[in-house]
Amino acid sequence: MKTFQKFFIVAVLAAFPLVLSAQNKDNNTETVKYVTSISCSNCVNNIMTNLPQEKGVKDVKCDLATKEVTVTYQKNKNNPADLKKAIEKLGYTAKQETAENTVRDKK
Repeated sequence: MKTFQKFFIVAVLAAFPLVLSAQNKDNNTETVKYVTSISCSNCVNNIMTNLPQEKGVKDVKCDLATKEVTVTYQKNKNNPADLKKAIEKLGYTAKQETAENTVRDKK
């Protein structure tokens, strides 16, 4: 029984840094939204295929109805300006949406 307790304590202590590391990764991500010039499902497929290849990109969502592209990325590996350039490199316009723009548009 004492051997099992020792093994359990060692296993918990060994797993503790992994739990902390996973929590830090969540704090290291940021989400940015762009209003783009996408106009069809091929545009969406083009962005969904190529944008995840950019470094640090964790998730990409496209909404054709609103022409919005939402990107979740690692802050230490990329930034909104470079992501905007990547969208523009694919042939689309991209304007970063801010909270101020959203409030103004809803009025």
